Amino acid sequence: MTAPRTKSSASPTAGSSRRDDYEDAKPYVVSTEIGKGSFATVYKGYHEDSRKQVAIKAVKREKLSPKLLDNLQSEIHILKALSHRHITKLIEIVRSDHYIYLVMEYCSGGDLTNYIKKRGRVETLEYIPSPGAAPKCYPHPPTGGLDEIVVRSFLRQLARALKFLRHRNLIHRDIKPQNLLLNPAPPEELARGHPLGVPILKVADFGFARSLPNTMLAETLCGSPLYMAPEILAYKKYDAKADLWSVGAVLYETAVGRPPFRAQNHIELLKKIEKSSGIKFPDEDPTSSAAKNGGGGSEALPVPSDVKKLIRMLLKQKPAERASFDEFFGSTALQKSKFPRPREEDADGDVGIPKMIQKDGIWRPVTPEHHKVIPPEVLDENAMIPPSRFNFRRTSTLGKDGEGSPPPAETPLPYVVDFFQ
Repeated sequence: MTAPRTKSSASPTAGSSRRDDYEDAKPYVVSTEIGKGSFATVYKGYHEDSRKQVAIKAVKREKLSPKLLDNLQSEIHILKALSHRHITKLIEIVRSDHYIYLVMEYCSGGDLTNYIKKRGRVETLEYIPSPGAAPKCYPHPPTGGLDEIVVRSFLRQLARALKFLRHRNLIHRDIKPQNLLLNPAPPEELARGHPLGVPILKVADFGFARSLPNTMLAETLCGSPLYMAPEILAYKKYDAKADLWSVGAVLYETAVGRPPFRAQNHIELLKKIEKSSGIKFPDEDPTSSAAKNGGGGSEALPVPSDVKKLIRMLLKQKPAERASFDEFFGSTALQKSKFPRPREEDADGDVGIPKMIQKDGIWRPVTPEHHKVIPPEVLDENAMIPPSRFNFRRTSTLGKDGEGSPPPAETPLPYVVDFFQ
């Protein structure tokens, strides 16, 4: 991790361009805005030398109260200690007189909220389904939840990140679709068995994250109400199980297309949760329009029973009744969400699609490299090679022994094996 650098700069004027405003972010160049909060704005940017794209979180010092400054310092401290493929990476911190810049890994696919809203039709997340085919977006139902393979993959990816945080006694406290960012799957992920066309999911925004050992409890209201555990909404003490409620709410939204509970504010939301008799899915209510629309979660495409069970385990109002982390990680839904690795010969090429080569006008599979290696014992004349299990014989000869007669027993048969044919 590069050490933070401090720079002095003049206060940016209202009439100056964005590039002038953030001139003190060098060697990074700030370009388009991609998100905004109460005290920070996130921009797409790049390194002026390498041109590598990054996300730049620009925090204005004058807007930082002591509490917000504490949150920012905690976020920086936690991000510096985290390195995981499903967590956004902190690349560098640049400090100036007026701003603190968190230079983060850039996720080109946007967030999960946008992905659900656009039904996966995000240009930067297009993939090539087979050699020579045109790029396409992953096919999802027209309405409701996402395709089952994507739902299961997102669940598994989020579980990996959560397990990593649990091992470090960290609670995120703000797991929501807006903080789950997406990237196209790189070749190394496809080689591990990641489903073709499904984005890589990364947990972002650790502004509310805290170290919370099992013996400690917190009682601070923070996070996003729609995905917030009821014990937090009620200002009660809570522990890391609050994150499991948020995971259940996110999983419900990916499978159905909307949050499990909706309200104008956290007080109304708490009342709705408390009055609820349990989690309902569209296909379980034949009178609802969502049951008949043919979308994800409807009667035509119901949420799988194992996923329903897990969601209900996670969305228990009382933390004591809610699934534990061990129960979550060991759930049937997670076990059924494993995807097999591709065959060995596909690992260095297109996953699930053998490499092809054109020879004499015909497309044939490429011979794997390890098939071209002749075992040493074949070349060793002293090696003891067991006799063939096949009985080779000729049906005719070219010699003087007469047409159709077999060759003399002592005559060797001139067979040659071509290992590269």
